[in-house]
Amino acid sequence: MAAWRIEFLATAPVEETSSGLSRVVWQLASSLGALGHRVRVLYPAEAGASLTPVRDVEAVPVPFRGAGRRPFARDIAIGRNATGLLDPNADIVVGNDEKAGAIGPLGAGRAGRPVFAMFVHDVALHTFDTLRPLEPGRGLRQRLGNWVDRRALARLEGSALDRARVVFAGSELNRRLLRQYYRVASDRVTILPLGVPDPLDVGSREDARRALRIPLDVPVVAFLGRTPERQGLPIALDAFRRIRVLFPGARCVVAGSSVPTEPGVLSLGPVDETTKARVLRAADVFLFPTRYEGFGLAPREAMRYGVPAVVSAHLPLDGIDTKSAVRVVPSDDPGAYASELAELFADPALRRAIGEAGKRYADDFSFDRMADRFETAIGPLLA
Repeated sequence: MAAWRIEFLATAPVEETSSGLSRVVWQLASSLGALGHRVRVLYPAEAGASLTPVRDVEAVPVPFRGAGRRPFARDIAIGRNATGLLDPNADIVVGNDEKAGAIGPLGAGRAGRPVFAMFVHDVALHTFDTLRPLEPGRGLRQRLGNWVDRRALARLEGSALDRARVVFAGSELNRRLLRQYYRVASDRVTILPLGVPDPLDVGSREDARRALRIPLDVPVVAFLGRTPERQGLPIALDAFRRIRVLFPGARCVVAGSSVPTEPGVLSLGPVDETTKARVLRAADVFLFPTRYEGFGLAPREAMRYGVPAVVSAHLPLDGIDTKSAVRVVPSDDPGAYASELAELFADPALRRAIGEAGKRYADDFSFDRMADRFETAIGPLLA
């Protein structure tokens, strides 16, 4: 296969650990670069900001200048400013979120190129509709502001989807949502499961617990997520409080979000990759009662560490055996999650069996595998 010139638009610099989906873009770009393609990633950057080099990727900072006061003004400015920085001889330009809707004309390269592709981690408009109603104090001014924001978001995301020759979605759920929200025909959508980072070597379970100052002999449940309301952290904490009646020494480790101090809860807030790896290595069970996920990186990361996962029915689980490799809770009832935790805490053999089956499933989501799937989908368009 001939080498391609590929341009990615990233949501954030690679150092921005709060954006797991942006990290997917950088790592996919690196895997494609390792295959011999010439890959550049355009990313929003403050003036003078430094960037950690990424293997086989050329990083191109996009300035924030020109942002006005209208809704999504920053995203619009970044998309417009990225237009002039794109390689005019690119074979493929890949948009990553609503910023891609503000990219100007791509120009005329070789016949049929560049191919514009849209990479949909989450359907942003659906995420908006899912999260905004959870905000407190929804007065008239806030409702009006939400209406204006929603219109602007629909325009940006819809524009990017309309111009895309191929739309990548992380799951069948997102394929359905694209049809529901934007009437994107199913045959225009290619399923591209996201890559999941390889486990880091942080030592044994005991080493991880010592580093986190967790007793070695207590059951531990972990929650990982940066949007606590969307990802069900209140449900997880309620379930944990109930289970502590049966397991008084149990610990709940919350990483990515911060919660008030309470018995048994270790709140770490935003964490680096090493600390996150220690949390997953130290855990007996991973709990994820999410209200919506377009793919679900966090539970699949936990599975790659061999941690049995208890997840909500809102999580897309394409291709997994839900009877043996994961526990799915069909409701948002904290008591149902507590029951699953109680069974898993009490049965080490069951935990081990589910953890091993989940790991076999999640190990297929490597970035090298994602790059192969990307090549397979794009190749016919460049033939």
